[in-house]
Amino acid sequence: MLTYFLSPEYTISDKLVQIMYLLSGFFCMYCGVRAWIVKANKHFLPTGLFWFTLGIVVAFGQWLPPLASGILVAITCIPAALGMVKRGNLQSPTKEEQQKNYNKIGMKIFIPAFGAGIFSILISIFLPGWSSLLGSLFATIVGVILLVIWNRENKAMVFLEEGRRFLDLTSAVYIMPLLLSCLGTIFTNAGVGDAFATIFGKIIPQGNVYIGIVAYAVGMVLFTMIMGNAFAAITVMTVGIGVPFVISLGANPLYMVTLAMTCGYCGTLLTPMAANFNIVPGVYLEVKDKYSIIKMQLIPSILMLVFQIIYMCLMVNKPF
Repeated sequence: MLTYFLSPEYTISDKLVQIMYLLSGFFCMYCGVRAWIVKANKHFLPTGLFWFTLGIVVAFGQWLPPLASGILVAITCIPAALGMVKRGNLQSPTKEEQQKNYNKIGMKIFIPAFGAGIFSILISIFLPGWSSLLGSLFATIVGVILLVIWNRENKAMVFLEEGRRFLDLTSAVYIMPLLLSCLGTIFTNAGVGDAFATIFGKIIPQGNVYIGIVAYAVGMVLFTMIMGNAFAAITVMTVGIGVPFVISLGANPLYMVTLAMTCGYCGTLLTPMAANFNIVPGVYLEVKDKYSIIKMQLIPSILMLVFQIIYMCLMVNKPF
């Protein structure tokens, strides 16, 4: 590990991103150890095992042998699959505490939240070779500093325990985006894209780029709903539909692939598989219907999909 950080082969951006993974992994391991110590429920052993093994993978996955990583991921999934990852005993702040903190900080509380987006934009503009993930790292550091300045009661343990409380609320759903992000490569290597091309070749009329665009866009929505991740779906759908039925007919690939990606985001709004977007916020807000966020996003996502399809059709032969 030390060799990695001392090696000139890796950029500063790569090393900072790896530091971010290390910090995230250490925090997950902390949550695992705390679950074992606190013993808040009868499943404290598998709950701690879930967070601790996940932390090892997140922190040290860069250097672990593939077999070791695979074994740890399998161990992590066992308590999650058995429903044994349970919440701890950390309680939400009372209304009185919330009002007290609001009186101290007010609407400034949203500044750290906006920071992630602002830092990502600044990095992409002024440091184009750097990972946009660093925006989250820098925003977190600045956010912690601001929260300490605004409220001196925010000690280190407050951040650790509040972070653990939010992970407890998320539970095993936390790992879903990490697993889904791998599916695109797995499906592509398994030939799923080629299978789609064969199936759609019997359905889509040859030479009709506009029908191909509709199939490409709707396919992105449906496959994203299944996989929960537009980044995973874009590879499979582009290989299976985008290239043979749209791009090969002369459509500009830059516009088509970019807009197909936004069509996939419409699918993200409609699926519980995108748990970090559609389920976790409902858990944090303690809504009664965990699918209420998806229901509210149904009409906007359909309208956006229709707009994207029309836009793709208009941009078919446009040069970049």
